[in-house]
Amino acid sequence: MNYLLTGEEMRNVFLKISKDFETYGTVEKEGEIVFDRVEDFNQISERRSRYAPKEFLFTRNENVLLLQEQEKKAIFGIKSCDLKGFYLMDKQVLGKDPFYTEKRKKTFFVNFVCNEPCDGGFCSSFGGPVLEDYDLQILKLGERYHVMVSERYKKYFDSFKKEDDSVFAEFRERFNSEMSLLPVDGIENRMKWETPLWKKFASRCISCGACNFSCPTCYCFDLYDDHDERRREWDSCILSGFTSSSAGNVRKELNERLRQRFYHKFVYFKKSQDAYLCTGCNRCVEDCPVDIDIKEVITDDYSEE
Repeated sequence: MNYLLTGEEMRNVFLKISKDFETYGTVEKEGEIVFDRVEDFNQISERRSRYAPKEFLFTRNENVLLLQEQEKKAIFGIKSCDLKGFYLMDKQVLGKDPFYTEKRKKTFFVNFVCNEPCDGGFCSSFGGPVLEDYDLQILKLGERYHVMVSERYKKYFDSFKKEDDSVFAEFRERFNSEMSLLPVDGIENRMKWETPLWKKFASRCISCGACNFSCPTCYCFDLYDDHDERRREWDSCILSGFTSSSAGNVRKELNERLRQRFYHKFVYFKKSQDAYLCTGCNRCVEDCPVDIDIKEVITDDYSEE
């Protein structure tokens, strides 16, 4: 259902939601945009957060011997590229990972659609910035808020003005004309196991794992015992220890680990879940200290190799 709201009406919706959920949102702290508790809609920043907010569902480090009941949370200000990361995670872990699932069913996401293409971003190549799956997504144009809300949460909007979906359709067309589409379709059939690209990346990569940790779709973890706890923490397929075992390391070379990262995103996940494990957020490029660009994997002419 689509609605058109004023700023004051949007603030009233927030207050209604805050009676049912703990409310979090994007706020500026020490020059960076982070997620924190908010008590008023006007506190929420429209800028994208410094880091992908996957800790709301996929905790950086936690004890997996104790499943705690979660409070209901509403997360305002998440950008579409980051929210889509959760929908991709859902395909792999929802219903299988009890910790993720418990948080997921108690979390209400309110995504803010970007008004303009961001530097380096390529979300339109993966179905953004207006999403097909959403709880509540907001597009602010001028002083008006155009809202798309799922059936589950439309009770918060029953008293407001309805509108059709033409505004979102026109906005999507304009946005996509400004953000050039990358040749993603069929990449799972074009990519090559043996290509100079992997060694090119490996000659620069320092195995820091920043690309995985900043990615809104990466969900791999390490598991270890700590006294009377069994803890899991974020892990990275780029790190040399990721595939080490008592039998040895199946990916000793860095170029092999880099190849695995991109094959997982564009080949394996596509074939198993019928989706690419990327949202076009460009966070991995922004956080890479040696300027490895995932877009090169998409645009490479493998037929020439």
